[in-house]
Amino acid sequence: MLEGQKTEEKESEKGTVKIGYVQWASAEASTHIVEEVLEEKMGYNVELSVLQTGGMYQATADGEIDAFVCSWLPDTDKNYWEKHGDKLVELNNNYLHAQIGLVVPKYVTIDSIAEMKDYPDKFDKRIVGIDPGAAEMIVVKDKTMPNYGLEDWDLEESSGPAMTAELGRAIEKEEWVAVTGWKPHWKWAKYDLKFLKDPDLTMGDGEYIKSMGRPNIKKDLPEVASFLENYQVTTEQLSSVMLTIQNGKDPKKAAEEFVKNNEEVVNEWIPNK
Repeated sequence: MLEGQKTEEKESEKGTVKIGYVQWASAEASTHIVEEVLEEKMGYNVELSVLQTGGMYQATADGEIDAFVCSWLPDTDKNYWEKHGDKLVELNNNYLHAQIGLVVPKYVTIDSIAEMKDYPDKFDKRIVGIDPGAAEMIVVKDKTMPNYGLEDWDLEESSGPAMTAELGRAIEKEEWVAVTGWKPHWKWAKYDLKFLKDPDLTMGDGEYIKSMGRPNIKKDLPEVASFLENYQVTTEQLSSVMLTIQNGKDPKKAAEEFVKNNEEVVNEWIPNK
């Protein structure tokens, strides 16, 4: 049995598709769009599981879940990809031009991670992180911090929502704060932020988000696999759903609204539509 939150099962003639995701704003929004299309447009039941990154890769490789749409490559999820990639089925890049990095408010007067060590008091010698199993946390701890002389700083473990809450509190007081951040995410629309430059590319040089399937997904669930090969969202599309969720709407309702208002786009994803 997988750990994590699961949706209630509903009967469906086509059966159940099991989708995993990590609790990042972009992953939540994208996964619920996929859920809505599979259920309401294609006639499947969908069961969602919220997992840590490593558990999501493991469960898909083992066939416990059918797919996920939040694989960050080539750098963020590199370790998990190297461990499980030979069993996974690559379906398509569903989002281009993604990025991870250390993010600060624009009023912070430095522009590079290399400068952080000169301002320990301003940053309180800490970086506000997310869940400890997240690939970005591992990269920051094992590569970025040692590379830029930040070994004695604290990388605080929290969650995506807790990180953005801490970011918001600091901005209200105009305090310096650095967080593990990424694009796409709703915080870029709400706050004036910037990535600190990473001159040694410890976190890579740009990312894409890919859909992954379990072994034999194309044989066992050919229509689902074809849909996921077609599925791709733009920054504007994904941001609209993320912002709707952040403003208080239930993720399933936000996805339902998006699918209803973007019928032409959705029909391009559905095989033989």
